[in-house]
Amino acid sequence: MAVILFFFGHWFSSLFSQTFFLHRYAAHRMFSMSKFWERAFYLFTYVTQGSSFLNPRAYAIMHRMHHAYSDTEKDPHSPHYFKSMFKMMWRAKDYYLDLLLRRVEPEKGFDKNIPEWPGFDRFADSWTMRFIWVGLYIVFYVLFATSPWMFLLLPLHFIMGPIHGGIVNWCGLHSIFLH
Repeated sequence: MAVILFFFGHWFSSLFSQTFFLHRYAAHRMFSMSKFWERAFYLFTYVTQGSSFLNPRAYAIMHRMHHAYSDTEKDPHSPHYFKSMFKMMWRAKDYYLDLLLRRVEPEKGFDKNIPEWPGFDRFADSWTMRFIWVGLYIVFYVLFATSPWMFLLLPLHFIMGPIHGGIVNWCGLHSIFLH
């Protein structure tokens, strides 16, 4: 039971962080926060997303581009150009990493008023920390899993943030065709 509660707690807290902080605050600036609360939610997002932490700067720029160029070739993650969700998400991952590592410069305005915490990002976005999170998830499952099938949930923990994005973008498009 502990594994199931942990899985759903991780799923929904990660989803809340992505919706509240990354999407509504960082990308859309639907409300304002003091620097203290911005950093508190930055940290909360890191803790709730763990190994799949999505950098607020890269997420916000990519999401703003998605809205500005929705379903065109300049959209960083439009499902219109891919036959599978995996291919769409792979392209989104590549573009996200280009923004994260600053290999591409966003067009003017896409990076305006975005929360940034460079020192923390060097720590949080490191492969070392991502693998530490993975190790912590595995240890938790080793200690509390009551059935071998529960270990099948582990990969979902590892890439939970991108899974949320894939579901929203891929399934959102395909639900249009059901009506």
